[in-house]
Amino acid sequence: MINIKDFSTLELRIGTIEKVEPFPEAKKAAYKLCINFGSHGKKWSSAQIIKNYSLKELKGLQILAAMNLGDKKIGPFTSEVLVMGAEDRNGNIVLLEPEREIQNGSKAS
Repeated sequence: MINIKDFSTLELRIGTIEKVEPFPEAKKAAYKLCINFGSHGKKWSSAQIIKNYSLKELKGLQILAAMNLGDKKIGPFTSEVLVMGAEDRNGNIVLLEPEREIQNGSKAS
């Protein structure tokens, strides 16, 4: 169990996916995402979301990501942020996205 103070240290921000690439080197099928977080810059992430999303439909999508967890090396790729999602009925990830357009870099609370 964590307390609210610990939770509040998690930096969740809104970003727009600007570039999507296949990630054939990943052990589990995934994409590489370049996400624009406004004044917080552009960051890369890997996401195992190919069951629910095509390359084309991801571009321009606003999503929620954790920005202060540190980098994670995934084979030859460095993931800089953790994209947030939830499992559907089949155990495949569905990205969490805002209902309305929000300024990139906005902090979720």
